[in-house]
Amino acid sequence: MLTIKMRNLLSIAASIFFGILLLLNATHASAQQGNTYGVMPFSVNGPAGYKYLEKAIPEMLSSRLYWKDHFNPIAQEQTAKLGAVSGESNAANAQKTLKTAYLIYGTVNIIGEDASLDVKIRDSKGNIVSKNRETKVAQLIPVLKTVADSISTDIFKRPSQTNTVRETTTPAKVNQMNSEIVVNQDSSKDVYLNPQFRYTGSDTDSSRQRSQTLNFSSVDMTIGDLDNDNKNEVLILSATRLYIFNYEKEQLKQMAEYKFPVNCQLLRVSVLPSSAGTPKIIVSTLDQKKPRSFIFTYKGGALAEVNNRVPYFLNVMNLPPDYAPYLVGQSYVTPGLFRMGVYEAIINGTEVSLNKKLDLPEGANLFNTTFMPGSNGVPAESKVVMLSSRERLVVFNNSGGRLSETDERFSGSANGVEVSTSMPGLGDDQVTIPNTFFMPLRMYAVDLDADGRYELLANRPISTASELFERYRFFPQSEIQALYWDGTGLNLQWKTRRIKGSTVAFQIADVNNDGSTSLVVCINTHPGALGAAKRKTILLVYPLDLTKTDPNTAADPSEKEEQ
Repeated sequence: MLTIKMRNLLSIAASIFFGILLLLNATHASAQQGNTYGVMPFSVNGPAGYKYLEKAIPEMLSSRLYWKDHFNPIAQEQTAKLGAVSGESNAANAQKTLKTAYLIYGTVNIIGEDASLDVKIRDSKGNIVSKNRETKVAQLIPVLKTVADSISTDIFKRPSQTNTVRETTTPAKVNQMNSEIVVNQDSSKDVYLNPQFRYTGSDTDSSRQRSQTLNFSSVDMTIGDLDNDNKNEVLILSATRLYIFNYEKEQLKQMAEYKFPVNCQLLRVSVLPSSAGTPKIIVSTLDQKKPRSFIFTYKGGALAEVNNRVPYFLNVMNLPPDYAPYLVGQSYVTPGLFRMGVYEAIINGTEVSLNKKLDLPEGANLFNTTFMPGSNGVPAESKVVMLSSRERLVVFNNSGGRLSETDERFSGSANGVEVSTSMPGLGDDQVTIPNTFFMPLRMYAVDLDADGRYELLANRPISTASELFERYRFFPQSEIQALYWDGTGLNLQWKTRRIKGSTVAFQIADVNNDGSTSLVVCINTHPGALGAAKRKTILLVYPLDLTKTDPNTAADPSEKEEQ
């Protein structure tokens, strides 16, 4: 009798135990679903030139709504397969397929310069909230940011970042996304001796990561998703080879390598993204004093040539009005180097042709120019920034009028190209010292603090010897500076601490594919005062905590430093 009772008790206990397990699994599944949202392709009703908004709007909203440890987006490739959503039943089916708690979809109607934005958010219970906005087309980007912030606050119940910063920060401080960024403060203390004292921080924290040392010197670096798997690769160009790396746990893992012909001087590596097709890797070189560009694709850990004899200099630039990446090209001329005129380039199969000419100031080429969007997307306030032959930053308005020029020197590349000064058919000039064109480092227009005003990121090389000797290019130190337009010139917003070594390239990207943005800097080690030591490559990564930015804090006043 006792045995039968024991069996009954054990049976009841087992039922309760398995019931608890099922409940926990259901709760976990519900929690997992509640942590995701899917942003569908938008329906765009308007001129064909705005077709790019179908994918551009979801990418922007998806990135803007991301809340670490709380809400994660469904991969864009999954939502793209389902296409744009029209109607409530269509939305319900899409949400069920994606198994997400929130489905975000909508339409954009564009008539002339006016745009109407209708964004809908559907929760797991079928409730739909609409966010409607009427705006000018030029103001569409800042309006999208406002809508995304409204969804984060109203739907996701995310605390207002601006209010959080204001309430918890005493005394008020300027923006600091990383303790390695100098902003006239020490972020770890509320008290400092004087606001003009620059606290340098410490290397003992994780504010700067460092890769292993690569046993070669580099001439360029860029980061991009090469095979549309939503994971970025690192591309590093040495004097003779192109390397593809994955960056994981502060280590660069080599995935592919390509050796160029011995006559080619490597100039620039770029990535041309393509959400519909295959991204292209563009490498611009100089072969026996004439341009020769290479186009590759990357798949399955291998590089494949598309064209290895494009007779133009090629690069990828963010062009107005949407400031999306486009392929641009420029021809060669002698005497000199660049033929006047930079053009949009089109890849048709394996061939490349030059199309529309860009409106650029005199002296601009496809490597030394960056477009800066106007404040809050106003086209009339947009700028063109050009690196001059003296390596100063020259600012032009959108009509080509010259506005200002910096006193400080920027870029500081050691990759030089001899510029021919002799007339064709007369042979090389044996008397005159040849001019040298040093490849400009990329500059970027960014709005990291989301205040609607774009800053220019540029590298500033630091060397006393280079001021005295024009051809001395082994800069022992450098720093990345964020510059803003103050109405009369470029002024300092923030800068990194001194970087020991020569900066080769830098970029804002998610280099380790963890969902967070970083400032990534590729440097060559300094060879010493005599230049005898072998230079090597190191990747520095500065994780950026964008939640610590407050659009309403004051900019850091510019300071001229004696070097």
